[in-house]
Amino acid sequence: MEQTVSRPALWTKDFILAFISNLLMFFSFYTLVPVLPFYVIANLGTTETVAGIVIALYTISALVIRPFSGYLVDKFSRKPLYLLCYGCFCAAFAGYAIAASLMLFILLRIFHGFGFGICTVSGSTVAVDIMPAERRGEGIGYYGMAASLAMATGPFTGLWLFGKHPFDTVFLLSFAVSLIGFICIIFIKPIKKPVRQNVQTAKTSLDRFILIRALPCVGLLFIQEIGYGAVSNFIGIYCEDIGLTGQAGIFFLILSIGIICARIFSAKSINNGQIVRVVYIGSALLIVSFTLFVFKSMSVPLLYLIALLTGAGYGHINPAFQSMFINLSHHNQRGTANATYFTFWDMGIGLGIAAGGFFIDKLNFQWLFALCSGLYILSTVYFGIVSAPYYREKRLTE
Repeated sequence: MEQTVSRPALWTKDFILAFISNLLMFFSFYTLVPVLPFYVIANLGTTETVAGIVIALYTISALVIRPFSGYLVDKFSRKPLYLLCYGCFCAAFAGYAIAASLMLFILLRIFHGFGFGICTVSGSTVAVDIMPAERRGEGIGYYGMAASLAMATGPFTGLWLFGKHPFDTVFLLSFAVSLIGFICIIFIKPIKKPVRQNVQTAKTSLDRFILIRALPCVGLLFIQEIGYGAVSNFIGIYCEDIGLTGQAGIFFLILSIGIICARIFSAKSINNGQIVRVVYIGSALLIVSFTLFVFKSMSVPLLYLIALLTGAGYGHINPAFQSMFINLSHHNQRGTANATYFTFWDMGIGLGIAAGGFFIDKLNFQWLFALCSGLYILSTVYFGIVSAPYYREKRLTE
């Protein structure tokens, strides 16, 4: 009889703590996402276009720091860096409660983005180090599920509080939740990185900030996140605009259910090396969902269907691309690989927020969704012609 080979445990104490800290970081973040446009427009007296740009500064500042965070994560101890940036991330929420002017709010958004930018890279790299290599594909999918769970509950919580309490209540809740996440990190056992002789003597180069090997594969990821940035930040306004007031929170809930289910179902496929196939599935789902968004006669059931398809699309796309970049990197480049993934993730979301505000202000939501759907089709074709063959040739087995 053949003996069943037991797989190494994935859900260890340290991985659970890393998962919880990631969950609480994203929960505190997503609680504010649908509320901030209302806050900036109502309390700081701006237009939709200005609100989009101001809110996007968070993503832009995270984008600016991403390449440097990858270098720092690979060069220094990962847990202390994670603690430091997580602490800065927590402090920014308290700052929002006292931001009485647009300029102070802008400065806080930039500071907050810096903390988030390093947090996501260092936290993901700590989690990847904790995962057994044999289950890395599953681990990345499950770790990212924390953000999906936060997306399911954070916006709903934020919109509920926004309807019943002052803005400061939302800010202080986010601060308290993120502080608990900070405490969780303290109990994670530090991971000792293997040191290679050639790494110690390596000169600082562009490849220490951006994973050059992954650049042929980033196009589709970048384009897909444009739509996500627009939808996640303006879905509340969109629902009010089409007469479905109060449905935004449920939209986020269904979107997150789609993401979670997709991550669960795609985890083993990613772990078995079927990353390209998972990308194609996710891209097809997003093309369909954003095409459905274009219909002017929107109903509640159709809105819910779009939310489910959109969530399922991103639930396939995001863990597949993160695993792809990790597979294109050596161990001492994992921080850089994660930084590259989040850099183009941020670039797409930031452009989506800024462009979303512009298109909403000057044209309408239908134009924005139609443009996204067209770009998705073109970028998927590019992925099939360029990125997929390149990845199959260059991926590493390390």
